[in-house]
Amino acid sequence: MTIQIGRAGRDSALTLHSPSHWSVDGDNVELDGTLTADTAYKLAFLRSQVNGLVGNRDEPVVAVNWAGDVSVDGFYEVLAGGVPMPARGIAARRLNYRLRLRRVAMFPDISSVMVGNAVRTNAHSIAKGTTVPWWAVPDDATMDYIPSASSADRVTDSGTVKVWYRTDGTVLYNRTNRWACAASDYYDGACRFEVTPDGSTWVAVVGRRLPGTPADGGWRITNGLVRVSFGSGAGLLKVEHYLSAAGGWVVSKTYKLTVGSTPTTIGAFRTITLRRNSPEVVTISLGLDQSTGTPAAVTVDLTLRRGALWVEGVMSRTAEVVSYLGNSMGVYRNTVEAADTFTGGIRADIPDAQSGYYWIATSLTPTNDVTNGGLYVGSAIDEFDFAIGYGPPSASGPDTVTNQVFSYFAPLDESVGVSRR
Repeated sequence: MTIQIGRAGRDSALTLHSPSHWSVDGDNVELDGTLTADTAYKLAFLRSQVNGLVGNRDEPVVAVNWAGDVSVDGFYEVLAGGVPMPARGIAARRLNYRLRLRRVAMFPDISSVMVGNAVRTNAHSIAKGTTVPWWAVPDDATMDYIPSASSADRVTDSGTVKVWYRTDGTVLYNRTNRWACAASDYYDGACRFEVTPDGSTWVAVVGRRLPGTPADGGWRITNGLVRVSFGSGAGLLKVEHYLSAAGGWVVSKTYKLTVGSTPTTIGAFRTITLRRNSPEVVTISLGLDQSTGTPAAVTVDLTLRRGALWVEGVMSRTAEVVSYLGNSMGVYRNTVEAADTFTGGIRADIPDAQSGYYWIATSLTPTNDVTNGGLYVGSAIDEFDFAIGYGPPSASGPDTVTNQVFSYFAPLDESVGVSRR
């Protein structure tokens, strides 16, 4: 039998065996068991998952599912524990783990605190009243009624999420939305930072501690609708989109982060930092040296939110770089894919093989290159925000390119809290 504690043990490539000991004292639980894997590398990742449960600021309460005893299923606070390293290390492919948990409830109150009440400052005359604030939650959850809001389903690779939205920039700002669900549904459409132990299978990182992940490969972020990973070259990002009706991850496009108006790929990724890793949002920071002219540090932040059809990005550099080097920053399709302009950016001028449209937007004033499919901003800019998305075939409601872009211009930050009923 197996057990799933938070994200630990939920990957098909890694198995968390049932604990050999489960002791209950009121709401407090102590458990211990054994970790095994078919390779030492996979065992190291499984150990990292269990260790990441402890002191995890992004997920202090986790969902637990135990196939061997479903009566314990529910939500638990992780109090202490870990995986001690034996004298032989991981060579024997066997490690012991121990955890101390506190049961919160089988179906606790879950609160999504939505912070934000203004349009993203922009150069396109987009007003708050035209934005599309939104909120996504597992479809199997019971959830608060959102007054006068519309809803739509988005099918991810890990379950369906319900998207609540307004097209008039109201209601969903600065709001706390309450919901509840079974532990088995909590991670439907959840955001994840993933690494690969063997180049083919992908597993979730728990917490923010990265297990020896290179910036130029072996990582990706996903929310089950969008996946972003290293694009197999300096300054390249591969962005994939999940279309359930078409059979899965059938859309894959590579984008290049650029410098100058030529444009030139900005440089190779050298560092990676996991800034946030919760089911509702994942953010990473990539560090690179600008490759054109004098080397200069540039940071690229990438963010995915549960239910989003786009990835948010920010390229930033110091004021000194702007003053002395003064070159433009931009985002382009890595292979030519012509575009049309629209309010906020560009969109593919014709549908692709899946009958969908890529789009790129920014709050700044861009120079749009519709021939090659990209845009860049002025040389005096030290922080360049952008979003890369995809309008699926026959899109309607919040899935149209227009409403996706207006959702990007309605910035909301979600924080989830869990409490007893």
